[in-house]
Amino acid sequence: MAEATATRSVFDLPGLRQLFLLVGLAGAIAAGLWLVFWSQGPNYATLYSQLSDRETAQVVDALQAAGIPHKLDGPSGSVRVPEAQLREARMRLAAQGLPQSDALGVEMIQKDTGFGTSQFMETARYQLAIETELARTIVKVQGVQGARVHLALPRQSAFVRERRHATASVMLQLYPGRRLEPGQVAAITHLVASSVPDLENHDITVVDQAGNLLSSPDGTDALSISAKQLEYTRSVEDGYTHRIEQLLAPLVGTGRVRAGVTADIDFTVTEQSSENYDPQKQVVRSEQTANEQRMQGDVAMGIPGALSNQPPQTTPAPPAAKQQPAPTPPQPVATNNRATRNFEIDRTVSHVMQPTGTVKRLSVAVILDNKQVVGADGKPTTQALTDKEIERYTALVREAVGFDEKRGDRVEVINASFTSDAPGEPAAAEPWYANPMLRQAARQGGAVLAVLVLALVVLRPIMRTLLAAPRTLPVAVDGAAGDLARDKVTLSGAPGSGGVAGLPNYEQHVAAARNVISQDPKRAAQVVREWVTADG
Repeated sequence: MAEATATRSVFDLPGLRQLFLLVGLAGAIAAGLWLVFWSQGPNYATLYSQLSDRETAQVVDALQAAGIPHKLDGPSGSVRVPEAQLREARMRLAAQGLPQSDALGVEMIQKDTGFGTSQFMETARYQLAIETELARTIVKVQGVQGARVHLALPRQSAFVRERRHATASVMLQLYPGRRLEPGQVAAITHLVASSVPDLENHDITVVDQAGNLLSSPDGTDALSISAKQLEYTRSVEDGYTHRIEQLLAPLVGTGRVRAGVTADIDFTVTEQSSENYDPQKQVVRSEQTANEQRMQGDVAMGIPGALSNQPPQTTPAPPAAKQQPAPTPPQPVATNNRATRNFEIDRTVSHVMQPTGTVKRLSVAVILDNKQVVGADGKPTTQALTDKEIERYTALVREAVGFDEKRGDRVEVINASFTSDAPGEPAAAEPWYANPMLRQAARQGGAVLAVLVLALVVLRPIMRTLLAAPRTLPVAVDGAAGDLARDKVTLSGAPGSGGVAGLPNYEQHVAAARNVISQDPKRAAQVVREWVTADG
Protein backbone atom coordinates (compact mmCIF):
# COMPACT_ATOMS: atom_id res chain seq x y z
CA MET A 1 0.00 0.00 0.00
CA ALA A 2 1.44 3.40 -1.00
CA GLU A 3 0.08 6.86 -0.42
CA ALA A 4 0.18 9.66 -3.04
CA THR A 5 0.11 13.16 -1.53
CA ALA A 6 -1.37 16.03 -3.70
CA THR A 7 -0.50 19.58 -2.66
CA ARG A 8 -2.39 22.46 -4.47
CA SER A 9 -1.31 26.09 -4.37
CA VAL A 10 -2.15 29.19 -6.33
CA PHE A 11 0.96 28.68 -8.43
CA ASP A 12 -0.27 25.26 -9.60
CA LEU A 13 -3.30 26.83 -11.36
CA PRO A 14 -3.21 28.11 -14.94
CA GLY A 15 -2.28 31.80 -15.32
CA LEU A 16 -5.66 32.94 -16.69
CA ARG A 17 -7.54 31.24 -13.89
CA GLN A 18 -5.28 32.83 -11.34
CA LEU A 19 -5.95 36.25 -12.85
CA PHE A 20 -9.73 35.71 -12.78
CA LEU A 21 -9.63 34.59 -9.18
CA LEU A 22 -7.62 37.62 -8.10
CA VAL A 23 -9.86 40.03 -10.02
CA GLY A 24 -12.98 38.45 -8.52
CA LEU A 25 -11.50 38.68 -5.05
CA ALA A 26 -10.61 42.35 -5.50
CA GLY A 27 -14.05 43.14 -6.95
CA ALA A 28 -15.82 41.41 -4.07
CA ILE A 29 -13.77 43.35 -1.52
CA ALA A 30 -14.42 46.63 -3.37
CA ALA A 31 -18.16 45.92 -3.55
CA GLY A 32 -18.26 45.18 0.15
CA LEU A 33 -16.43 48.40 0.99
CA TRP A 34 -18.77 50.40 -1.28
CA LEU A 35 -21.82 48.92 0.41
CA VAL A 36 -20.42 49.83 3.82
CA PHE A 37 -19.66 53.42 2.82
CA TRP A 38 -22.99 53.74 1.02
CA SER A 39 -24.92 52.64 4.09
CA GLN A 40 -23.09 55.17 6.23
CA GLY A 41 -23.60 58.07 3.80
CA PRO A 42 -26.51 60.57 4.06
CA ASN A 43 -29.72 60.35 2.03
CA TYR A 44 -29.90 62.97 -0.72
CA ALA A 45 -33.16 64.75 -1.56
CA THR A 46 -34.01 66.95 -4.53
CA LEU A 47 -33.61 70.63 -3.73
CA TYR A 48 -34.76 72.09 -7.06
CA SER A 49 -35.44 70.47 -10.40
CA GLN A 50 -35.75 71.63 -14.01
CA LEU A 51 -33.35 74.52 -13.57
CA SER A 52 -31.61 76.26 -16.40
CA ASP A 53 -27.82 76.38 -16.59
CA ARG A 54 -27.73 79.93 -15.27
CA GLU A 55 -29.99 79.12 -12.33
CA THR A 56 -28.05 75.93 -11.56
CA ALA A 57 -24.77 77.85 -11.46
CA GLN A 58 -26.24 80.43 -9.06
CA VAL A 59 -27.65 77.74 -6.75
CA VAL A 60 -24.38 75.76 -6.74
CA ASP A 61 -22.34 78.87 -5.91
CA ALA A 62 -24.67 79.67 -3.00
CA LEU A 63 -24.45 76.09 -1.67
CA GLN A 64 -20.67 76.08 -1.89
CA ALA A 65 -20.49 79.39 -0.04
CA ALA A 66 -22.74 77.96 2.68
CA GLY A 67 -20.69 74.75 2.96
CA ILE A 68 -23.62 72.47 2.09
CA PRO A 69 -22.71 69.31 0.11
CA HIS A 70 -24.65 68.83 -3.10
CA LYS A 71 -24.97 66.66 -6.17
CA LEU A 72 -26.00 67.57 -9.71
CA ASP A 73 -28.24 65.53 -11.96
CA GLY A 74 -27.43 66.58 -15.50
CA PRO A 75 -30.36 65.15 -17.54
CA SER A 76 -33.10 66.52 -15.26
CA GLY A 77 -31.27 69.71 -14.27
CA SER A 78 -31.88 69.06 -10.57
CA VAL A 79 -29.75 69.82 -7.54
CA ARG A 80 -29.75 67.39 -4.61
CA VAL A 81 -28.57 67.98 -1.06
CA PRO A 82 -28.52 65.80 2.09
CA GLU A 83 -32.02 65.23 3.39
CA ALA A 84 -31.10 66.55 6.84
CA GLN A 85 -29.97 69.88 5.34
CA LEU A 86 -32.80 70.29 2.82
CA ARG A 87 -34.74 72.90 4.81
CA GLU A 88 -31.61 74.84 5.71
CA ALA A 89 -30.52 74.96 2.07
CA ARG A 90 -33.91 76.24 0.91
CA MET A 91 -33.97 78.94 3.59
CA ARG A 92 -30.46 80.12 2.65
CA LEU A 93 -31.33 80.24 -1.03
CA ALA A 94 -34.63 82.01 -0.36
CA ALA A 95 -32.81 84.67 1.65
CA GLN A 96 -30.66 85.35 -1.44
CA GLY A 97 -33.64 85.33 -3.80
CA LEU A 98 -32.60 82.13 -5.57
CA PRO A 99 -33.32 80.58 -7.94
CA GLN A 100 -33.94 83.52 -10.25
CA SER A 101 -35.26 83.45 -13.74
CA ASP A 102 -32.63 83.60 -16.45
CA ALA A 103 -34.68 86.04 -18.53
CA LEU A 104 -33.11 89.45 -19.01
CA GLY A 105 -34.96 92.57 -18.02
CA VAL A 106 -33.32 95.97 -17.94
CA GLU A 107 -30.03 94.14 -18.47
CA MET A 108 -31.09 93.62 -22.08
CA ILE A 109 -31.18 97.38 -22.67
CA GLN A 110 -27.79 97.83 -21.02
CA LYS A 111 -26.15 95.42 -23.44
CA ASP A 112 -24.28 96.93 -26.35
CA THR A 113 -26.28 96.36 -29.52
CA GLY A 114 -23.88 98.00 -31.91
CA PHE A 115 -24.80 99.84 -35.07
CA GLY A 116 -27.61 99.03 -37.45
CA THR A 117 -30.35 98.27 -34.89
CA SER A 118 -33.76 99.28 -36.25
CA GLN A 119 -36.40 101.23 -34.38
CA PHE A 120 -38.66 98.18 -34.40
CA MET A 121 -36.03 96.07 -32.62
CA GLU A 122 -35.40 98.79 -30.06
CA THR A 123 -39.14 99.01 -29.32
CA ALA A 124 -39.45 95.23 -29.09
CA ARG A 125 -36.49 95.01 -26.70
CA TYR A 126 -37.91 97.76 -24.53
CA GLN A 127 -41.32 96.06 -24.35
CA LEU A 128 -39.71 92.70 -23.52
CA ALA A 129 -37.67 94.35 -20.77
CA ILE A 130 -40.82 95.84 -19.24
CA GLU A 131 -42.60 92.48 -19.36
CA THR A 132 -39.67 90.72 -17.69
CA GLU A 133 -39.37 93.32 -14.94
CA LEU A 134 -43.10 93.10 -14.22
CA ALA A 135 -42.86 89.29 -14.06
CA ARG A 136 -39.97 89.53 -11.59
CA THR A 137 -42.00 91.87 -9.40
CA ILE A 138 -45.14 89.71 -9.51
CA VAL A 139 -43.14 86.62 -8.43
CA LYS A 140 -42.46 88.40 -5.13
CA VAL A 141 -46.16 88.09 -4.26
CA GLN A 142 -46.75 85.33 -1.74
CA GLY A 143 -48.04 82.14 -3.34
CA VAL A 144 -46.76 82.92 -6.86
CA GLN A 145 -44.03 80.59 -8.12
CA GLY A 146 -43.65 82.04 -11.61
CA ALA A 147 -45.23 84.68 -13.80
CA ARG A 148 -45.31 85.83 -17.41
CA VAL A 149 -46.62 89.16 -18.62
CA HIS A 150 -47.75 89.98 -22.16
CA LEU A 151 -48.34 93.62 -23.11
CA ALA A 152 -50.25 94.82 -26.15
CA LEU A 153 -49.10 98.40 -26.76
CA PRO A 154 -50.77 99.75 -29.93
CA ARG A 155 -49.17 102.56 -31.88
CA GLN A 156 -50.94 105.77 -30.97
CA SER A 157 -52.49 107.92 -33.68
CA ALA A 158 -52.50 111.69 -33.89
CA PHE A 159 -56.30 111.61 -34.05
CA VAL A 160 -58.01 111.31 -30.70
CA ARG A 161 -60.88 109.22 -32.04
CA GLU A 162 -58.53 106.57 -33.39
CA ARG A 163 -56.49 106.13 -30.22
CA ARG A 164 -56.63 102.71 -28.59
CA HIS A 165 -55.86 101.77 -25.00
CA ALA A 166 -53.16 99.29 -24.05
CA THR A 167 -54.09 95.82 -22.79
CA ALA A 168 -52.20 93.19 -20.80
CA SER A 169 -52.46 89.55 -19.79
CA VAL A 170 -50.72 87.91 -16.82
CA MET A 171 -50.08 84.17 -16.51
CA LEU A 172 -49.36 83.00 -12.95
CA GLN A 173 -47.72 79.74 -11.86
CA LEU A 174 -48.93 79.13 -8.31
CA TYR A 175 -47.36 76.81 -5.78
CA PRO A 176 -49.17 73.47 -5.36
CA GLY A 177 -52.11 73.83 -3.01
CA ARG A 178 -52.00 77.65 -3.02
CA ARG A 179 -54.65 80.11 -4.20
CA LEU A 180 -54.67 83.87 -4.44
CA GLU A 181 -57.08 86.03 -2.54
CA PRO A 182 -59.17 88.59 -4.46
CA GLY A 183 -57.15 91.35 -2.83
CA GLN A 184 -53.90 89.87 -4.17
CA VAL A 185 -55.34 89.63 -7.69
CA ALA A 186 -56.49 93.25 -7.49
CA ALA A 187 -53.03 94.26 -6.28
CA ILE A 188 -51.42 92.55 -9.30
CA THR A 189 -53.77 94.29 -11.74
CA HIS A 190 -53.14 97.69 -10.14
CA LEU A 191 -49.39 97.03 -10.20
CA VAL A 192 -49.39 96.30 -13.93
CA ALA A 193 -51.77 99.17 -14.73
CA SER A 194 -49.60 101.64 -12.85
CA SER A 195 -46.47 100.53 -14.69
CA VAL A 196 -47.73 100.90 -18.26
CA PRO A 197 -49.06 104.15 -19.77
CA ASP A 198 -52.66 104.20 -21.05
CA LEU A 199 -53.46 100.91 -19.31
CA GLU A 200 -56.59 100.60 -17.17
CA ASN A 201 -57.38 97.99 -14.55
CA HIS A 202 -60.30 96.53 -16.51
CA ASP A 203 -58.01 95.91 -19.50
CA ILE A 204 -55.83 93.40 -17.57
CA THR A 205 -56.57 89.66 -17.56
CA VAL A 206 -55.03 87.40 -14.91
CA VAL A 207 -55.15 83.58 -15.20
CA ASP A 208 -53.40 80.72 -13.41
CA GLN A 209 -51.67 77.60 -14.72
CA ALA A 210 -54.95 75.65 -14.65
CA GLY A 211 -56.66 78.14 -16.93
CA ASN A 212 -58.83 79.65 -14.19
CA LEU A 213 -59.74 83.30 -14.70
CA LEU A 214 -58.67 85.13 -11.56
CA SER A 215 -59.74 88.62 -12.60
CA SER A 216 -62.85 89.78 -14.40
CA PRO A 217 -62.15 92.46 -17.01
CA ASP A 218 -65.71 93.76 -16.71
CA GLY A 219 -66.92 93.95 -13.13
CA THR A 220 -70.49 94.70 -14.16
CA ASP A 221 -71.32 91.40 -15.82
CA ALA A 222 -73.88 89.11 -14.24
CA LEU A 223 -71.40 86.44 -13.23
CA SER A 224 -69.11 88.88 -11.47
CA ILE A 225 -72.03 90.49 -9.64
CA SER A 226 -73.35 87.09 -8.52
CA ALA A 227 -69.92 86.10 -7.21
CA LYS A 228 -69.62 89.32 -5.24
CA GLN A 229 -73.12 88.90 -3.80
CA LEU A 230 -72.36 85.33 -2.76
CA GLU A 231 -69.11 86.43 -1.15
CA TYR A 232 -70.91 89.19 0.75
CA THR A 233 -73.57 86.74 1.94
CA ARG A 234 -70.92 84.33 3.20
CA SER A 235 -69.12 87.11 5.03
CA VAL A 236 -72.37 88.17 6.76
CA GLU A 237 -73.14 84.59 7.80
CA ASP A 238 -69.59 84.01 9.05
CA GLY A 239 -69.79 87.22 11.06
CA TYR A 240 -72.98 86.11 12.82
CA THR A 241 -71.57 82.62 13.41
CA HIS A 242 -68.37 83.95 14.93
CA ARG A 243 -70.35 86.33 17.12
CA ILE A 244 -72.52 83.51 18.50
CA GLU A 245 -69.62 81.16 19.21
CA GLN A 246 -67.58 83.92 20.81
CA LEU A 247 -70.52 84.81 23.06
CA LEU A 248 -71.39 81.29 24.20
CA ALA A 249 -67.89 79.77 24.43
CA PRO A 250 -67.09 81.28 27.86
CA LEU A 251 -70.37 79.88 29.23
CA VAL A 252 -70.42 76.34 27.82
CA GLY A 253 -66.70 75.86 27.18
CA THR A 254 -64.40 76.18 24.21
CA GLY A 255 -65.28 73.80 21.41
CA ARG A 256 -68.65 72.89 22.97
CA VAL A 257 -70.83 75.06 20.75
CA ARG A 258 -71.61 74.82 17.04
CA ALA A 259 -73.54 77.54 15.23
CA GLY A 260 -74.85 77.93 11.71
CA VAL A 261 -76.50 81.00 10.23
CA THR A 262 -78.37 81.35 6.95
CA ALA A 263 -78.93 84.95 5.85
CA ASP A 264 -81.42 86.02 3.19
CA ILE A 265 -79.89 89.18 1.73
CA ASP A 266 -81.82 91.62 -0.44
CA PHE A 267 -79.63 92.99 -3.23
CA THR A 268 -82.46 94.83 -4.99
CA VAL A 269 -81.52 98.36 -6.03
CA THR A 270 -84.47 100.77 -5.54
CA GLU A 271 -84.61 104.47 -6.34
CA GLN A 272 -87.63 106.62 -5.36
CA SER A 273 -88.42 110.28 -6.14
CA SER A 274 -91.40 112.10 -4.55
CA GLU A 275 -92.80 115.68 -4.44
CA ASN A 276 -95.32 116.47 -1.65
CA TYR A 277 -97.52 119.58 -1.11
CA ASP A 278 -99.00 120.47 2.27
CA PRO A 279 -102.07 122.77 1.89
CA GLN A 280 -102.14 123.49 5.61
CA LYS A 281 -98.85 125.31 5.46
CA GLN A 282 -99.11 128.53 3.43
CA VAL A 283 -96.78 131.49 3.54
CA VAL A 284 -97.41 134.94 1.96
CA ARG A 285 -94.61 135.39 -0.48
CA SER A 286 -95.59 138.89 -1.83
CA GLU A 287 -98.55 141.35 -1.45
CA GLN A 288 -99.59 144.41 -3.50
CA THR A 289 -102.56 146.74 -2.58
CA ALA A 290 -104.07 149.75 -4.38
CA ASN A 291 -106.77 152.25 -2.94
CA GLU A 292 -108.52 154.79 -5.21
CA GLN A 293 -111.25 157.29 -4.12
CA ARG A 294 -113.16 159.93 -6.11
CA MET A 295 -114.59 163.02 -4.25
CA GLN A 296 -117.43 165.39 -5.29
CA GLY A 297 -116.15 168.40 -7.21
CA ASP A 298 -113.22 166.61 -8.55
CA VAL A 299 -115.07 166.28 -11.81
CA ALA A 300 -113.68 168.53 -14.53
CA MET A 301 -116.28 171.11 -15.79
CA GLY A 302 -116.40 173.86 -18.43
CA ILE A 303 -115.50 174.08 -21.99
CA PRO A 304 -112.68 171.85 -22.82
CA GLY A 305 -109.71 173.84 -23.77
CA ALA A 306 -106.96 175.98 -22.32
CA LEU A 307 -109.18 178.07 -20.17
CA SER A 308 -110.56 175.15 -18.34
CA ASN A 309 -107.06 174.11 -17.38
CA GLN A 310 -106.21 177.44 -15.77
CA PRO A 311 -106.34 177.75 -12.01
CA PRO A 312 -109.30 179.63 -10.55
CA GLN A 313 -108.82 183.37 -9.80
CA THR A 314 -108.58 184.46 -6.21
CA THR A 315 -110.96 187.13 -4.92
CA PRO A 316 -110.43 189.18 -1.85
CA ALA A 317 -111.98 187.81 1.21
CA PRO A 318 -115.24 189.48 2.30
CA PRO A 319 -115.33 191.41 5.50
CA ALA A 320 -115.54 189.47 8.64
CA ALA A 321 -119.01 188.49 9.33
CA LYS A 322 -120.64 186.51 11.92
CA GLN A 323 -118.78 183.24 12.45
CA GLN A 324 -120.44 180.30 10.75
CA PRO A 325 -120.02 176.58 11.69
CA ALA A 326 -117.40 174.63 9.66
CA PRO A 327 -118.81 172.81 6.70
CA THR A 328 -118.72 168.99 6.69
CA PRO A 329 -116.19 167.39 4.39
CA PRO A 330 -117.56 166.05 1.22
CA GLN A 331 -118.24 162.34 1.01
CA PRO A 332 -116.46 160.31 -1.62
CA VAL A 333 -118.50 159.61 -4.62
CA ALA A 334 -116.54 156.44 -5.77
CA THR A 335 -114.01 154.14 -3.98
CA ASN A 336 -111.83 151.45 -5.66
CA ASN A 337 -109.60 149.08 -3.60
CA ARG A 338 -107.30 146.47 -5.24
CA ALA A 339 -105.02 143.92 -3.46
CA THR A 340 -102.72 141.18 -4.94
CA ARG A 341 -101.25 138.49 -2.61
CA ASN A 342 -98.89 135.66 -3.68
CA PHE A 343 -98.84 132.58 -1.38
CA GLU A 344 -96.10 129.85 -1.32
CA ILE A 345 -97.46 126.37 -0.57
CA ASP A 346 -95.21 123.96 1.40
CA ARG A 347 -93.55 121.46 -1.02
CA THR A 348 -91.16 118.56 -0.28
CA VAL A 349 -89.00 116.98 -3.03
CA SER A 350 -87.16 113.79 -2.03
CA HIS A 351 -84.92 111.38 -3.95
CA VAL A 352 -84.35 108.15 -2.00
CA MET A 353 -82.11 105.22 -3.01
CA GLN A 354 -82.71 102.15 -0.89
CA PRO A 355 -79.55 100.49 0.47
CA THR A 356 -78.56 97.15 -1.02
CA GLY A 357 -77.44 94.12 0.91
CA THR A 358 -80.02 94.44 3.66
CA VAL A 359 -80.95 91.40 5.69
CA LYS A 360 -84.44 90.17 4.90
CA ARG A 361 -84.46 87.12 7.12
CA LEU A 362 -82.16 85.17 9.44
CA SER A 363 -82.25 81.50 10.31
CA VAL A 364 -79.99 80.52 13.20
CA ALA A 365 -79.27 76.99 14.44
CA VAL A 366 -77.11 76.36 17.51
CA ILE A 367 -76.05 73.04 19.05
CA LEU A 368 -74.73 73.00 22.63
CA ASP A 369 -72.79 70.13 24.16
CA ASN A 370 -73.71 68.60 27.48
CA LYS A 371 -72.28 70.41 30.45
CA GLN A 372 -69.57 68.82 32.55
CA VAL A 373 -70.25 68.17 36.22
CA VAL A 374 -68.32 66.39 38.95
CA GLY A 375 -70.02 63.21 40.13
CA ALA A 376 -70.26 61.88 43.65
CA ASP A 377 -67.15 59.77 43.10
CA GLY A 378 -65.16 62.87 42.11
CA LYS A 379 -64.96 61.94 38.45
CA PRO A 380 -66.14 64.39 35.78
CA THR A 381 -69.27 63.38 33.94
CA THR A 382 -71.55 65.02 31.38
CA GLN A 383 -75.12 66.12 32.01
CA ALA A 384 -77.80 67.41 29.66
CA LEU A 385 -78.81 71.06 29.86
CA THR A 386 -82.10 72.00 31.47
CA ASP A 387 -84.91 73.79 29.65
CA LYS A 388 -84.24 76.95 31.61
CA GLU A 389 -80.61 77.00 30.53
CA ILE A 390 -81.57 76.43 26.90
CA GLU A 391 -84.05 79.34 27.09
CA ARG A 392 -81.37 81.55 28.56
CA TYR A 393 -78.91 80.66 25.79
CA THR A 394 -81.64 81.19 23.19
CA ALA A 395 -82.24 84.71 24.49
CA LEU A 396 -78.52 85.46 24.25
CA VAL A 397 -78.40 84.22 20.67
CA ARG A 398 -81.37 86.38 19.71
CA GLU A 399 -79.73 89.46 21.12
CA ALA A 400 -76.45 88.62 19.43
CA VAL A 401 -77.94 88.40 15.91
CA GLY A 402 -80.45 91.23 16.33
CA PHE A 403 -83.55 89.05 16.24
CA ASP A 404 -86.54 90.71 14.56
CA GLU A 405 -89.80 88.81 14.64
CA LYS A 406 -91.36 91.08 12.00
CA ARG A 407 -88.76 89.94 9.47
CA GLY A 408 -89.57 86.31 10.18
CA ASP A 409 -86.28 85.47 11.89
CA ARG A 410 -85.95 82.05 13.50
CA VAL A 411 -83.57 80.88 16.22
CA GLU A 412 -83.29 77.24 17.24
CA VAL A 413 -81.05 76.10 20.11
CA ILE A 414 -80.81 72.41 21.01
CA ASN A 415 -78.68 70.33 23.34
CA ALA A 416 -76.82 67.20 22.20
CA SER A 417 -73.76 65.28 23.29
CA PHE A 418 -70.76 65.86 21.08
CA THR A 419 -68.99 62.66 22.22
CA SER A 420 -70.52 59.21 21.93
CA ASP A 421 -70.31 56.58 24.67
CA ALA A 422 -68.75 54.04 22.29
CA PRO A 423 -64.97 54.20 22.19
CA GLY A 424 -63.78 55.98 19.12
CA GLU A 425 -61.51 54.47 16.58
CA PRO A 426 -57.85 55.15 17.29
CA ALA A 427 -56.16 57.60 15.02
CA ALA A 428 -54.27 56.08 12.16
CA ALA A 429 -50.68 55.72 13.24
CA GLU A 430 -47.81 56.60 10.98
CA PRO A 431 -46.63 53.58 8.97
CA TRP A 432 -43.59 51.92 10.49
CA TYR A 433 -41.70 52.09 7.23
CA ALA A 434 -42.10 55.90 7.13
CA ASN A 435 -39.83 56.41 10.14
CA PRO A 436 -36.54 58.00 8.96
CA MET A 437 -34.48 56.26 11.66
CA LEU A 438 -35.94 52.91 10.71
CA ARG A 439 -35.17 53.53 7.04
CA GLN A 440 -31.57 54.40 7.90
CA ALA A 441 -31.27 51.27 10.06
CA ALA A 442 -32.76 49.15 7.27
CA ARG A 443 -30.30 50.65 4.84
CA GLN A 444 -27.33 49.76 7.06
CA GLY A 445 -28.74 46.30 7.79
CA GLY A 446 -29.22 45.66 4.08
CA ALA A 447 -25.61 46.67 3.44
CA VAL A 448 -24.36 44.31 6.16
CA LEU A 449 -26.50 41.47 4.79
CA ALA A 450 -25.19 42.10 1.28
CA VAL A 451 -21.61 41.99 2.56
CA LEU A 452 -22.28 38.69 4.33
CA VAL A 453 -23.86 37.18 1.24
CA LEU A 454 -20.94 38.37 -0.84
CA ALA A 455 -18.47 36.86 1.61
CA LEU A 456 -20.27 33.49 1.82
CA VAL A 457 -21.14 33.10 -1.86
CA VAL A 458 -18.08 34.60 -3.54
CA LEU A 459 -15.15 34.97 -1.16
CA ARG A 460 -15.52 31.70 0.72
CA PRO A 461 -15.41 29.40 -2.35
CA ILE A 462 -12.47 31.35 -3.77
CA MET A 463 -10.48 31.10 -0.55
CA ARG A 464 -11.29 27.41 -0.14
CA THR A 465 -10.13 26.79 -3.67
CA LEU A 466 -6.88 28.69 -3.20
CA LEU A 467 -6.07 27.35 0.23
CA ALA A 468 -7.05 23.67 -0.25
CA ALA A 469 -5.10 21.24 2.06
CA PRO A 470 -2.82 18.52 0.54
CA ARG A 471 -4.50 15.14 -0.04
CA THR A 472 -3.03 11.64 0.33
CA LEU A 473 -3.88 9.01 -2.27
CA PRO A 474 -3.52 5.43 -0.94
CA VAL A 475 -2.24 3.02 -3.62
CA ALA A 476 -2.34 -0.80 -3.51
CA VAL A 477 0.24 -2.50 -5.72
CA ASP A 478 0.79 -6.25 -6.30
CA GLY A 479 3.33 -8.45 -8.20
CA ALA A 480 5.55 -6.69 -10.64
CA ALA A 481 4.65 -3.29 -9.29
CA GLY A 482 6.05 -4.06 -5.85
CA ASP A 483 8.78 -1.49 -6.17
CA LEU A 484 6.20 1.18 -7.05
CA ALA A 485 4.08 0.32 -4.04
CA ARG A 486 6.90 1.22 -1.71
CA ASP A 487 7.25 4.68 -3.24
CA LYS A 488 5.25 7.79 -2.28
CA VAL A 489 3.88 9.43 -5.42
CA THR A 490 3.05 13.12 -5.19
CA LEU A 491 0.92 15.02 -7.75
CA SER A 492 2.63 18.31 -7.11
CA GLY A 493 5.28 17.71 -9.71
CA ALA A 494 8.10 18.88 -7.46
CA PRO A 495 11.63 17.73 -8.31
CA GLY A 496 12.89 14.61 -6.57
CA SER A 497 9.51 13.02 -6.20
CA GLY A 498 9.23 9.29 -6.66
CA GLY A 499 8.06 7.88 -9.99
CA VAL A 500 8.79 5.66 -12.91
CA ALA A 501 12.46 6.03 -13.96
CA GLY A 502 13.20 7.44 -17.39
CA LEU A 503 9.76 9.19 -17.84
CA PRO A 504 8.91 12.88 -17.48
CA ASN A 505 7.21 13.94 -14.27
CA TYR A 506 3.78 14.45 -15.87
CA GLU A 507 3.86 11.07 -17.50
CA GLN A 508 4.96 9.49 -14.23
CA HIS A 509 1.85 10.87 -12.64
CA VAL A 510 -0.39 9.59 -15.40
CA ALA A 511 1.20 6.11 -15.34
CA ALA A 512 0.90 5.89 -11.57
CA ALA A 513 -2.75 6.94 -11.68
CA ARG A 514 -3.57 4.42 -14.38
CA ASN A 515 -1.86 1.69 -12.44
CA VAL A 516 -3.79 2.49 -9.28
CA ILE A 517 -7.11 2.67 -11.12
CA SER A 518 -6.49 -0.68 -12.82
CA GLN A 519 -5.50 -2.37 -9.55
CA ASP A 520 -8.21 -0.95 -7.29
CA PRO A 521 -10.90 0.99 -9.18
CA LYS A 522 -13.19 1.16 -6.15
CA ARG A 523 -10.51 2.78 -4.06
CA ALA A 524 -9.79 5.30 -6.83
CA ALA A 525 -13.49 6.15 -7.09
CA GLN A 526 -13.64 6.71 -3.36
CA VAL A 527 -10.68 9.09 -3.54
CA VAL A 528 -12.28 11.10 -6.37
CA ARG A 529 -15.55 11.25 -4.42
CA GLU A 530 -13.68 12.65 -1.40
CA TRP A 531 -12.04 15.31 -3.60
CA VAL A 532 -15.39 16.42 -4.99
CA THR A 533 -16.93 16.50 -1.55
CA ALA A 534 -14.04 18.52 -0.15
CA ASP A 535 -14.26 21.14 -2.96
CA GLY A 536 -17.94 21.74 -2.18
